[in-house]
Amino acid sequence: MLASAGFFFCVWRLIFAAGTRTISIDPPIPRGDATMATAPKLINAFTTPFFEAHLENAGTLNDELRTLFIEREQQGDKYRNPYMTPGKVGLFESDFDLFRWTEQPVQKLRSFCMDTIGHVIASLNGYDRGELARLEIINHTWFHITRKGGYTTYHNHPMASWSGVYCVDPGDAADDSSDSGILRFLDPRGMGNMFLDAGNSRLQQPFRVASLNFRLTPGRFIVFPSYLFHEVAPYQGAGTRITVAINSWVRERSATPDGQAR
Repeated sequence: MLASAGFFFCVWRLIFAAGTRTISIDPPIPRGDATMATAPKLINAFTTPFFEAHLENAGTLNDELRTLFIEREQQGDKYRNPYMTPGKVGLFESDFDLFRWTEQPVQKLRSFCMDTIGHVIASLNGYDRGELARLEIINHTWFHITRKGGYTTYHNHPMASWSGVYCVDPGDAADDSSDSGILRFLDPRGMGNMFLDAGNSRLQQPFRVASLNFRLTPGRFIVFPSYLFHEVAPYQGAGTRITVAINSWVRERSATPDGQAR
């Protein structure tokens, strides 16, 4: 399914790595007698796609999720991920079976998130509805509750194709100059800035080599390629920052999944 008819309304936006700005290139400056008949053609290659979706009127759903998640956190190890990897400090991480929970708020969120990921996969691979129907999107999904000083260091998700972060509660608002709780992606072009001079130090977006930061807001869902390294900067608020994270991968419906099918 690409949409849950009559229930969810969201705004789609494709974000290319490091920005969405469209640039124009002026004709070249003539040098002596050497002039070009036409301006050089720009070829934009190695693009990294991000998708952003907003769940409209998410306030009630997020309140229900927040209450449920905090209740489950208080039950300790029953819902905690028993294999939490290093690099996660000052936070609670649930086990990866969140979308198997039967509670209505969780299933509403599941429909929205998996419809979004289905849209991403179909649009970028050129699948029609029939082709998409022959696929199943498997997922591992969990929630994080982060308190003051909590953070997650750089990591990626090598056993998935698409990952996502949904914001239930961004926590206390921080000063605009603060990176408190920022979701930050590392530019994958590792050698892109090995040499800088006047010829490339002022590249416009999306060509500049730089990290890409997202300040999450309630109902915002960011989908990105799982190979990208990313982190969550230390959260400095007094309240709780609550997010839902998803890893997904795709198989033919005849395959036997080891996770949960969409």
